[in-house]
Order: sequence, then C-alpha cells, then structure tokens
Amino acid sequence: MLTVTSCAESVFYLNLESYEQKGRLMMKKGIAYYRFFLKEEAKYKINFISYLLSGVIQLIAVLFIWRLVYSSTGNGVIEGLNYQEIILYTIISTIATQFMELNNDYQIAGDIQDGNLSYELIRPVSYIYKLFFQGLASSTVSILLISVPTMIGVITYLSIHTSFQIAIVRALLFLLIVTISMGLMFCTNLLFGYSAFYLNYSWGFLLFKGTFIRLLSGALFPLIMLPESIRTIFLKSPFSYLTYFPTMVFLGKLTTGDIISNLVIQFIWLAVFIVLCLVLWRHSIKTITINGG
Repeated sequence: MLTVTSCAESVFYLNLESYEQKGRLMMKKGIAYYRFFLKEEAKYKINFISYLLSGVIQLIAVLFIWRLVYSSTGNGVIEGLNYQEIILYTIISTIATQFMELNNDYQIAGDIQDGNLSYELIRPVSYIYKLFFQGLASSTVSILLISVPTMIGVITYLSIHTSFQIAIVRALLFLLIVTISMGLMFCTNLLFGYSAFYLNYSWGFLLFKGTFIRLLSGALFPLIMLPESIRTIFLKSPFSYLTYFPTMVFLGKLTTGDIISNLVIQFIWLAVFIVLCLVLWRHSIKTITINGG
C-alpha cells in the first residue's frame, strides 16, 4: 500500500535521476565541444607559432628591463624582491597568463557583429556553456606547450634552492588558484564581451580591457612595487587574483594565513561575478541588435 511518504520518496528519486541524466548529457556535449574546438585550435599552427615568438621576445625584453632597474639599486632588492625573484616572478606570471587566454569576449563580439548569435541562441545547448569549453580549448594549447614545460623548470629551480616537497606544494597551490582564476577571467571576459550588445563597434573597448587587466592583475610587474596608496586599491580589486596572487604563492612570499584569506576573497569575487554575468546576460539578450547576419 502506497503512502504519502513513499510517493514523495519516489518523486524525489525520479527527479534526482532526471537531474543526473541531464548532467551527464550536458557533460557529454561539453566534452564534444571541447574536443571540436581543440582540433580547431590545432589547425592554426602558424598563429600559435607567431604568438609564441612574440611572447618570447616580450619576455626577453622585460628581463633586460629588470636587469637595468636592479643594476641601479644599491642593495639589489626592491620591495622585498631580489633580482632572481623578480625573474622568477616574470616567468611564473607568464605561466599564469596562459591560463587566462580564453578570448570569449572577442567571440561574443564576433558572433553579434556577424549575426551568428541569433543561431546560437536557438541551439539546444547554452551559448555560455559553449563559450566556456571553447575558451578552455583555446587556453589548453598554451598551457600544454608553454605553461607545463616552464612549470617543470620552475619546480626544478625551487627544488635546488628549497626542497622538492615545498616546490610541489607551491605548484599545486598555484594550479588550484589559477583554476579558480580561470573562472574569474571567464566571467570578466563575459562582462566586457556584453559591451557588444550596446556598442556598434566594441573591438577598441576590448583591446583597452586587455591592457587594463594586465595592469591590474600584476602581469606587467608585481603590484607590491606600486606606491602604497595605489597598491592598496589594486590589491583589493578582483583582478589581482588572476596573476599576482598565484604568482606570489608560487614564489613563497605569502603566509598560510594570507593564502587562506585570499582564497576566501577570491571565491567571493567569483560568486559575485557569476551573479553579475547572469543578470546582465538576461538584460542584454532583451536589447540585442544584430549587425549583419
């Protein structure tokens, strides 16, 4: 004999099973998207080689600049960082930057300008869901070919000067933080990419965003070298968690308490940005104007 309790339990387990099936289906679609876009990224080898060469040239130029800067100091230390540490900071920040190469902001702007967004919105898979796996595929190539070999080199160097165990712990913490930072960067790109809903031409705005983020994230130089009044503002911004925070953790410049408190703040910023993305997305698609298509 069926009771109210047994019926409620049956409905609950049926709903749970339905959600699990939907979750598995979404994951399969996500993996399929990821594999497709990864193959697309692998096609354009000349673009990646050009990007790699330009990155190497920029890195060498920055290292020469730091050498000149430190040669003019009396004790060879600036804001607690010596020359070897600033070189490590530059290399590690380059590693972190590869994780942030998602480029979903330009994809949104391109889809709106070309008129492709109208087709994307009627697909059975969420457009944002597709953008996430497309961005993940975009950064994967850079991570595998640049970040992974460079990380091995950094771990080897740290193992010589500290210990292998400490180097591995720092590397794992770094990977955890940059994984969260990828979500934060994805949301940041979405928010800036939504500008294409309101601007007839948003490419200049997105180029400004790239420079702006590199400055506030600490990708250009350690934020600790800024004047104290400006440094406080920059360190409290969500963008400092993209590059500066994980790089300083890898260098071993933060205490355990600092790492935990910053991780909590980073999660809070991520939650705030997710909410902002959802709210602005719902508003933007109501005012969409397609140019072309």
